[in-house]
Amino acid sequence: MESKNAAIAVIVVAIVASAALMTVWYSGWLNPTNSTTTTTTGQPQVVRIGYLSQDLHQLALRVAVEKGWFEEEGLQVQMTQYQNGGYEMDGFKAGQIDMGYLGAAPALIKRINQNTMVTLLAAVNLEGSAIMVSKTEYDSGHVTSIADLAGKVVYYPGPPTVQAFLLRLALNQSGMSMDDITPQTTSVSYMEDSLTADAPAFIAWEPFCARAEYDGKAVPLMLSGEIWPRHPCCVVAASNTFLSEHPDIVRKVIEVHKRAEQWIVDNPTKATQIAVDWLEMDPTPVTTAFNRIIFDYNLNRTALKVYLRFLIHEGQVSLTADEVDSFLDGFINTSFVTGDS
Repeated sequence: MESKNAAIAVIVVAIVASAALMTVWYSGWLNPTNSTTTTTTGQPQVVRIGYLSQDLHQLALRVAVEKGWFEEEGLQVQMTQYQNGGYEMDGFKAGQIDMGYLGAAPALIKRINQNTMVTLLAAVNLEGSAIMVSKTEYDSGHVTSIADLAGKVVYYPGPPTVQAFLLRLALNQSGMSMDDITPQTTSVSYMEDSLTADAPAFIAWEPFCARAEYDGKAVPLMLSGEIWPRHPCCVVAASNTFLSEHPDIVRKVIEVHKRAEQWIVDNPTKATQIAVDWLEMDPTPVTTAFNRIIFDYNLNRTALKVYLRFLIHEGQVSLTADEVDSFLDGFINTSFVTGDS
């Protein structure tokens, strides 16, 4: 009987040890600090956050993870990466994520056209994209202005993206439209290597523009700040269901986001180094890209209204001009940023 009890004790110890090992492994994979602060119930609060692949705009999320600030708030973050904001909105609709870092344009377009119920809570950055043109085509004088893109292929991340919006706006400012070029969707990772005489340009987010310039394959035709100074870009959104059911978790995430944004502004050199390690890219293009981005967590309703009116003008959303203000009233919630929630 004693030997049987001893055997049972050994098995119990092994099971407990295995469970502890799995907990440490999982926490270490997800959280570099390898520690998780729990709630009063002894369990961390879980939040699933989406973000875009190698998007320097979203550095605040990486900073918060590396600093362990989510764990300090008793949060266990599960992160999912998406190729662009349109796909991330699909992730919201499919119930894959609770919150996300993505572009304002895809959030607007898919909230309206596909009834993907999300709310914008905070800004992430302003500017930070560029229309890039083949260095060979630029140096030869073949493509030195937006007008020179007529009849040419221009690569972009996809229709419901901030970059598509900026491309439309740049063309519009030059008296052109998307019908005057051949827009072609591809991953931002492949754009610089896809440039030819017939496909001489692309628009992407940083650091892919700065990297193409550093590699000697492309030069900026227009920075997004030249297309629209201080334009909104990425935002933090939450699914309406998660926002309604877990406002306490949402509040913590936004507080961490604000903390990370302010740390980036106050510590640009250290922030750039985190970006270099995260992106696994040479410091020079990362620094160039970093300096083209304005990190700001404050939502600008007026600028988002400009976004929306232009999308309506371009026929990209099924909304009328008379509905803009009432839509934005239900789409933007600044109380978490201002601390009024």
